[in-house]
Amino acid sequence: MGKLPVSDKTSNFGVKPHIKKAYYPAQLLSVEPFRDKDKNLKEGKYGHQLIFEFAIYKPNPESGAPIEPMKYIPDLEKPDVVADVIIAKFVYHEYKDRNNPGKYQTAITPNSAITKLLKALGWVFSAEDGVDPEEFVDRWVEANIDDYEYTSGDETIKASTIKDINNYEGPEVKDVPEAKKREPAKVEKQVKHAAVGKSEKAESPEIKEKLDSIARLEQLNKDKLLTDDGLKQAKEQLETQIEELRKK
Repeated sequence: MGKLPVSDKTSNFGVKPHIKKAYYPAQLLSVEPFRDKDKNLKEGKYGHQLIFEFAIYKPNPESGAPIEPMKYIPDLEKPDVVADVIIAKFVYHEYKDRNNPGKYQTAITPNSAITKLLKALGWVFSAEDGVDPEEFVDRWVEANIDDYEYTSGDETIKASTIKDINNYEGPEVKDVPEAKKREPAKVEKQVKHAAVGKSEKAESPEIKEKLDSIARLEQLNKDKLLTDDGLKQAKEQLETQIEELRKK
């Protein structure tokens, strides 16, 4: 990306992730300019934005250190597939120059939102040198996660947003699972079920697989990696699918 200019003048596909409102350790995965489908810079109301993508982790309740990525169900048509919670934060890095239409000026000033974010990532403000946000990829911060609502057709859906970014003050991060960007993984079959009684009809492999998925999702919920709402919606879908299979 290269360095962005700095001034000393004062002045976020499919179902979106939804987790409990709280503070979480978060790792910066990527920084990209906000572009349209043709890869052209997309102009916002005030100028150009950067997209900071953060992986959100379950915190250790005592130390605040990250344990593993939070989970959600990205497609309710496939409730046995979970993905890591990754939330984007859009931040202006260039403002429109009111005095020169078509021109822009840096938004990286002492009191700006992007400067606060970069400082939380470890940057020390300097108007003498530019700053390359990509240098801070893999750094840890504390993300204040809040709710917001968006519409999909006639439905209003609740999702998570990054309300604020603060310095990470927990212990050194070591050996935590890496979050995967946009790579949903099928729920692993790790829970054994009691043997079916002789008088009961043996379940098909497809039904057993869905029962395994429910058990694994329940464990993710118990481990506080999947929300109650996420579990409820996924179980409803899976149980409906199981009933349909049993009718065959």
